[in-house]
Amino acid sequence: MRTEKKTDSRKRRRLSGEILEFLLVSFAISAFTFCFLYFTSESMADTYLAQLGILLSASGQAVLKIWLRNLCLTASVVIFLILFLFLLGQRMAYLLKIIRGVDALQASRMDSTIPLEGDDELTELAERINALAASEKELAAKEQKMQDEKNAWARSLSHDIRTPLTSMLSYTQLLQDRDSLSETEMRDYIRLMQTKTEQIRELTDRLLGRETQNPEPVEHIRLLMEQLAAEWEESLEERFLCRTDLSGLSDFSGMADIYAFRRIFDNLASNTEKYADPQRPVELLITGKENHLTITQKNGIRKRQETVPESSGIGLNSIRRIAADYGGTLDIQKSRQDFTAEISLSLPPCL
Repeated sequence: MRTEKKTDSRKRRRLSGEILEFLLVSFAISAFTFCFLYFTSESMADTYLAQLGILLSASGQAVLKIWLRNLCLTASVVIFLILFLFLLGQRMAYLLKIIRGVDALQASRMDSTIPLEGDDELTELAERINALAASEKELAAKEQKMQDEKNAWARSLSHDIRTPLTSMLSYTQLLQDRDSLSETEMRDYIRLMQTKTEQIRELTDRLLGRETQNPEPVEHIRLLMEQLAAEWEESLEERFLCRTDLSGLSDFSGMADIYAFRRIFDNLASNTEKYADPQRPVELLITGKENHLTITQKNGIRKRQETVPESSGIGLNSIRRIAADYGGTLDIQKSRQDFTAEISLSLPPCL
């Protein structure tokens, strides 16, 4: 910005002044040429006539001088025109270069620059066109980045909507396969399906832009983690041996978006269902104190000979973005047999 201001504020030569300078230079050179040619040709004519012994009358000498003067004047005018048009053509050639530069900018989508020559209005025009092209390129890059972020956000929410839908389908399949259910089991399934339905509605509202992150004060973070860990275990216990450990989690309060936290656990469960080895236990460890929270999941990786869907990484990227909203990180450690996801979060204190 400072460089642009300095460029704009410095005194430039005016193009009209340059043209006047070209005129004066051309006139001075042509006038010198006229005088040189006239006096030289007159002296040469007198010398030549004297050698031939020819004496001209007064009228003859006047005619000779007029003829020499006109001839020299014609030569001077030609020199003036050639020199002036040459000097002026240099700046006009730069104007054509600017026009070609503009065409190049359009063809390359503002990915080129116009060379700067001289120090007049044409140079200033080239500078401003370059600045405009740079601004347009920067704006296009920002728009593309925003579009990419928007698409990634939409894919993430769409993936997170599909996760509770998959859980609901699993619950309905279990209800359909089981011949009899106790009243307690029925209520548990209804409660889980209601929770997933509310989560789908929340995610749908966010996908439609009706609502963004909505942190609210949570007085007992440990209680919230116990509920989410229980839901995580309930969604996996039919296929996996689940172990949860919250012994290292002290109780504290903080601002938290409950639906965002539920998305973390849903994505962990979804990742487990797709890629974890059902023959090995899945461990969930939650620790934290003083508004710092760490969620760690460990599981085995399903063998390659089994049918394993190709990972798109959308679920883990969604967790990573949520963790970033809380000033945290997602650390993935993966070997041939083991997978560990460690999520660190810093919860703001209650207002």
